[in-house]
Amino acid sequence: MTRSPIQKRSLAKWIMAAVVALFVSRYAVYSAPLPFVASWWNANNSEWDDPLHKRARIADRLISRQVLIGKTKLEITQMLGDPPLTGYFRDWDMVYNLGAERGFFSIDSEWLVVRLGSSGSATEAAIVRD
Repeated sequence: MTRSPIQKRSLAKWIMAAVVALFVSRYAVYSAPLPFVASWWNANNSEWDDPLHKRARIADRLISRQVLIGKTKLEITQMLGDPPLTGYFRDWDMVYNLGAERGFFSIDSEWLVVRLGSSGSATEAAIVRD
């Protein structure tokens, strides 16, 4: 049985809609920035290879919304915990490990870094790789 051109176009539209839905779902599950939830932030403290990259996605949102800018070191520490001791990024005042870098090959780590100004409040925050 052959399909009419109208049936073929309709089928093509459904297939295209399914492909778009698949990409949107993948973005929502694996890539979209997440709100700050303390239990999510703390749960990944030692998980280097979290497949959902929750800690990094939380940091994405903190950066994009400039949540940390203007906060004091004490306020940031109350929110994110004490930054662990590390030899990385010594030119930044606070450094938090976010886990393995996102991407096809996860060779490096991603880090949330914060620079404090002379007043003691955050003037800059970024996500960097080592």
